[in-house]
Amino acid sequence: MTSGTLGAGPAALSRRSFFIACLLAPLVRSARADETTVEIHQFKFTPAELEIEAGSKVAFVNLDLVSHTATGNAFDTGTLKKGERAEITFPTAGEFPYLCKLHPHMKGRILVR
Repeated sequence: MTSGTLGAGPAALSRRSFFIACLLAPLVRSARADETTVEIHQFKFTPAELEIEAGSKVAFVNLDLVSHTATGNAFDTGTLKKGERAEITFPTAGEFPYLCKLHPHMKGRILVR
Protein backbone atom coordinates (compact mmCIF):
# COMPACT_ATOMS: atom_id res chain seq x y z
CA MET A 1 0.00 0.00 0.00
CA THR A 2 1.30 3.46 -0.85
CA SER A 3 0.97 6.37 1.47
CA GLY A 4 0.13 9.82 0.21
CA THR A 5 -2.71 12.19 -0.36
CA LEU A 6 -5.65 11.62 -2.58
CA GLY A 7 -5.33 13.39 -5.90
CA ALA A 8 -1.56 13.61 -5.73
CA GLY A 9 0.60 12.46 -8.59
CA PRO A 10 1.08 13.36 -12.23
CA ALA A 11 -2.66 13.53 -13.03
CA ALA A 12 -3.36 15.94 -10.16
CA LEU A 13 -0.39 18.08 -11.12
CA SER A 14 -1.60 18.13 -14.71
CA ARG A 15 -5.11 19.20 -13.63
CA ARG A 16 -3.66 21.86 -11.35
CA SER A 17 -1.42 23.23 -14.12
CA PHE A 18 -4.37 23.32 -16.52
CA PHE A 19 -6.50 25.18 -13.97
CA ILE A 20 -3.76 27.78 -13.36
CA ALA A 21 -3.23 28.22 -17.10
CA CYS A 22 -6.97 28.85 -17.56
CA LEU A 23 -6.90 31.50 -14.83
CA LEU A 24 -3.92 33.29 -16.37
CA ALA A 25 -5.00 33.06 -20.03
CA PRO A 26 -6.99 36.34 -20.04
CA LEU A 27 -3.93 38.17 -18.70
CA VAL A 28 -1.65 37.07 -21.54
CA ARG A 29 -1.76 39.24 -24.65
CA SER A 30 -0.72 37.87 -27.99
CA ALA A 31 2.37 39.53 -29.46
CA ARG A 32 0.42 40.10 -32.68
CA ALA A 33 -2.92 41.09 -31.18
CA ASP A 34 -2.94 44.27 -33.26
CA GLU A 35 -2.67 42.34 -36.53
CA THR A 36 -5.49 40.73 -38.45
CA THR A 37 -5.08 38.39 -41.41
CA VAL A 38 -7.08 38.53 -44.62
CA GLU A 39 -6.68 35.31 -46.60
CA ILE A 40 -6.91 35.37 -50.37
CA HIS A 41 -8.32 31.99 -51.35
CA GLN A 42 -10.56 30.70 -54.16
CA PHE A 43 -10.70 34.20 -55.67
CA LYS A 44 -12.14 35.73 -52.47
CA PHE A 45 -10.87 37.90 -49.62
CA THR A 46 -11.70 36.28 -46.28
CA PRO A 47 -12.98 38.07 -44.35
CA ALA A 48 -14.26 40.46 -47.02
CA GLU A 49 -15.49 42.95 -44.40
CA LEU A 50 -13.18 43.82 -41.53
CA GLU A 51 -13.37 46.27 -38.64
CA ILE A 52 -10.16 47.24 -36.82
CA GLU A 53 -8.75 49.90 -34.49
CA ALA A 54 -6.65 52.77 -35.87
CA GLY A 55 -2.97 51.81 -35.80
CA SER A 56 -3.68 48.12 -36.47
CA LYS A 57 -2.01 46.06 -39.17
CA VAL A 58 -3.72 43.85 -41.71
CA ALA A 59 -1.72 41.03 -43.28
CA PHE A 60 -2.92 39.94 -46.71
CA VAL A 61 -1.86 36.33 -47.44
CA ASN A 62 -2.32 34.76 -50.87
CA LEU A 63 -3.27 31.09 -50.64
CA ASP A 64 -4.35 30.79 -54.29
CA LEU A 65 -2.25 29.32 -57.08
CA VAL A 66 -2.55 32.56 -59.07
CA SER A 67 -1.30 36.06 -58.20
CA HIS A 68 -3.55 38.69 -56.60
CA THR A 69 -3.39 42.22 -55.23
CA ALA A 70 -5.29 44.09 -52.54
CA THR A 71 -5.54 47.62 -53.87
CA GLY A 72 -7.47 50.63 -52.60
CA ASN A 73 -7.12 54.40 -52.87
CA ALA A 74 -4.96 54.47 -49.72
CA PHE A 75 -2.92 51.28 -50.08
CA ASP A 76 -1.64 48.63 -52.47
CA THR A 77 -0.04 45.31 -51.53
CA GLY A 78 1.54 44.94 -54.94
CA THR A 79 1.27 41.60 -56.68
CA LEU A 80 1.29 38.68 -54.27
CA LYS A 81 2.22 35.25 -55.59
CA LYS A 82 1.11 32.02 -53.90
CA GLY A 83 2.30 31.97 -50.29
CA GLU A 84 3.35 35.62 -50.21
CA ARG A 85 2.04 38.14 -47.71
CA ALA A 86 1.99 41.90 -47.32
CA GLU A 87 1.30 43.88 -44.17
CA ILE A 88 -0.50 47.20 -44.29
CA THR A 89 -0.84 49.52 -41.28
CA PHE A 90 -3.97 51.65 -41.00
CA PRO A 91 -2.98 54.64 -38.83
CA THR A 92 -6.19 56.68 -39.15
CA ALA A 93 -9.91 56.04 -38.95
CA GLY A 94 -11.90 55.69 -42.15
CA GLU A 95 -13.44 53.29 -44.63
CA PHE A 96 -11.05 51.60 -47.05
CA PRO A 97 -12.65 49.64 -49.90
CA TYR A 98 -10.27 47.57 -51.99
CA LEU A 99 -10.17 45.06 -54.84
CA CYS A 100 -7.79 42.79 -56.71
CA LYS A 101 -6.46 44.70 -59.74
CA LEU A 102 -6.00 41.41 -61.58
CA HIS A 103 -9.51 40.12 -60.76
CA PRO A 104 -11.75 43.17 -60.15
CA HIS A 105 -14.73 41.06 -59.05
CA MET A 106 -12.77 40.34 -55.85
CA LYS A 107 -13.67 43.08 -53.38
CA GLY A 108 -13.28 43.83 -49.70
CA ARG A 109 -13.65 46.65 -47.20
CA ILE A 110 -11.78 47.65 -44.07
CA LEU A 111 -13.44 49.92 -41.53
CA VAL A 112 -10.93 51.58 -39.19
CA ARG A 113 -12.33 52.99 -35.93
